Amino acid sequence: MRSGEKGFTLSELLLVFVIVLVCGALLLPLIRYSQVRMDRIACANNLREVGLALYIYAREHDSRFPDTLKELYGSQYLADAGLMDCPATRAVGTPEDPDYIYTPGLTVRDASMVALVRDEPGNHGGKGGNVLYVNGEVAWIEGN
Repeated sequence: MRSGEKGFTLSELLLVFVIVLVCGALLLPLIRYSQVRMDRIACANNLREVGLALYIYAREHDSRFPDTLKELYGSQYLADAGLMDCPATRAVGTPEDPDYIYTPGLTVRDASMVALVRDEPGNHGGKGGNVLYVNGEVAWIEGN
């Protein structure tokens, strides 16, 4: 480089590199938290969709919910098999082996805050889980 030309020195470049690394390290937990939160929300949305299908089924079957969640697929109340998969788990849930626990034998006339469908324990790392109640509400329960 000729004298009088301006450029970056090695120490200036290293300083910028260190600043970028520190900012990245500070943002990493926020990015991880965002991913966990997105998984919770996607799981809750799956349960809402399942809840709608359960209510349509119950309306057509004398207010009774099906014996298994798999019946929703055989009767075409649900078409997307991905709704049985909780995105927070590595295992892929299917209609035959869902990532959710279903309580059979309930009707729409049962107590509104009885859990109809809920997350398998450990779906969200033991921090809690989503629950679909008989009244159609989906809620996050800590420590589930």
